[in-house]
Amino acid sequence: MPEVIRGSLALDRASFSQPIVHSESQPEPLSPTSPIERPRVTFDQSRDVTTTSLPTIQTQTSPAPRRTVSIRRHSSHNQRRTRDLDEEERDAYYDSRAATQREYRRRGSTLQSYYHQHPELLPQLPFTFRHGFKRWKLAGYISLMVFDACVVPILLFYSMTYGGNVEGYITFAVVTAIWGGPTYVEFAVRSIRLIKKKRFFKPLGTNQRWAFDITNWILVLTITVVTTLLIVGAAPHIVFLRVLSMPGPAILFCFAGPIFLMSLYSTYGWKAPFRISSTAKGEKVHPGIFYIVEDIVAVNAGGGRPFREGWAARYNASPVFRKMIRDLSWFWSIPGLIVAVACTVVVCIHPVPKAVVYGIGWAVPFIWAGIWAAITVPWVQSVMKYERKSWEEDATILGEVKGETDPSQSSTLGGKPDEDVNTPREPTTHDGGESAPPPSAGMGTTVQTA
Repeated sequence: MPEVIRGSLALDRASFSQPIVHSESQPEPLSPTSPIERPRVTFDQSRDVTTTSLPTIQTQTSPAPRRTVSIRRHSSHNQRRTRDLDEEERDAYYDSRAATQREYRRRGSTLQSYYHQHPELLPQLPFTFRHGFKRWKLAGYISLMVFDACVVPILLFYSMTYGGNVEGYITFAVVTAIWGGPTYVEFAVRSIRLIKKKRFFKPLGTNQRWAFDITNWILVLTITVVTTLLIVGAAPHIVFLRVLSMPGPAILFCFAGPIFLMSLYSTYGWKAPFRISSTAKGEKVHPGIFYIVEDIVAVNAGGGRPFREGWAARYNASPVFRKMIRDLSWFWSIPGLIVAVACTVVVCIHPVPKAVVYGIGWAVPFIWAGIWAAITVPWVQSVMKYERKSWEEDATILGEVKGETDPSQSSTLGGKPDEDVNTPREPTTHDGGESAPPPSAGMGTTVQTA
């Protein structure tokens, strides 16, 4: 993901016909309104000065007059392959290196302080599914969780009850034993990551053990409620089928309810009554989807603290991004609660047959979630494309979103106050107890804008 400079696109168009001259003795600092300089993203290093003029094609003269066509073709292929690899390395930098534990231990400053010192840059999210095996791994795991949590209970109930004439308590003993296996494993893995002393996966501003994020507490609530429903409904020999039809709506209540409450706190400007992931007690609460996405990508997907830092910096810098997060929070919470209430009413109405109720209770919440996810993906892609274009053109981006204020003036990034750019920073100490290198020695790979 190359860097996005505020005002670069509009000003490049205006200055495209004018020659660009750089002073080698005193390079002027970059500003949001300057089209002359395009810095290379070195994360923590000094910013090199480059020109925006089109690159010239360099030709190599052959030292041997009898060079064959096959050798020239092989050389051209190698150059093109090297260029493609360089571009891929540049585009993959934020997600493949900045969000790794090795880079986190050796860096000299945080993404928050870096983007605080360079407000002309649109903060990048150090995670993507465009490179590597992450997208296939996550997609496969989500498919397995949905199949285990939704399809398996329905298949086992109807096949064993109507196909094999198996007693109800035996059927649901099998369902209870099998249900949620991948979910429990993933919950255990993310809990261990947050319990460890290592800070890479923990929320910003927390360094102690047992630093659970809000998503982990939501999962604790969800697993407790669903397990209780399965045990109570399947314990007696005469099973309570309507109780066993409630895990699906209960999952919606446990997720949509907290998202709605956090979004309500954010709308009215209420302070956090306790720590909510990277938001400390007494700070302004963000919309619910902000914390859900931050926690899942940082812990489950392995983005760690670099993603939390980039996520917070992006939220504080871009009003378009803030509006998208707010709209997504209402989009998922209010309809989720409506669907959960509707399913609960259908389950509790006795005129509806129990066999029909069971299928509705288990299938409808997951079908709704799939439809909402299919709507969310192109929506987010469209908004982020518009956000980047607005940032590059600098079309009064702060005035385009009505009712939005810059949270950097009233809140802190990730539970810590912003540092003054003129105040010298203390060396950062990481998990191993060693001081991190200074910014000039922090990052070995640069990201150059095409």
